[in-house]
Amino acid sequence: MNNLDEKRIMDIIFDDIGSEEKSITGIQKSLEKKGLNIHRLVLTGYLRALTEMGMINEKEIKPAKIYSIIKRNDKDIYSMVGEVARMDDEEESGNNALLLLYSLFDRPVFMRELEKCNVSQPRDYRIVTSSYRSEYIKKLDEAGLKIPKSNQLIEPQNIDRLKLISLLKNFIFQQYDLKKYCVSNNNQQRLD
Repeated sequence: MNNLDEKRIMDIIFDDIGSEEKSITGIQKSLEKKGLNIHRLVLTGYLRALTEMGMINEKEIKPAKIYSIIKRNDKDIYSMVGEVARMDDEEESGNNALLLLYSLFDRPVFMRELEKCNVSQPRDYRIVTSSYRSEYIKKLDEAGLKIPKSNQLIEPQNIDRLKLISLLKNFIFQQYDLKKYCVSNNNQQRLD
């Protein structure tokens, strides 16, 4: 199978499952009706890979396994960053969002971008100038974000690496279900 066939199979599986739940047999019959004859073992492996990639859910209802699509939210980067920034600390949400965007984009951030995050005004920043300013504005315009020409370009005054790691971890956990890879630490700590 080439990449086109694999993409087509994935799209057909997603269209077929839709908002329902389906068994391997149901998916296989549906694919056969659409002219795709895939051996059951190959389909099982394919579904297992999609499950491990976090694209579909698998649950076992003896004797069958049932599959359903994991609904991805269609939020933009700014709303996702804003959620993580506010989740960590509402009062520091502006500084948190600035730190995250600055690190993710590897460039200074426009105040307009922070407004899109729906966070408080950052307090710990410095105004910067960049020879790439017009290129940043053009790139953001292509992405659908209009930046006023007078909008300030800023960057964090200080970069707290531990805070950044914590924010990035929360950002990733927000996007992917990583619980299956983690062991929860339920050990009680003693108070001295």
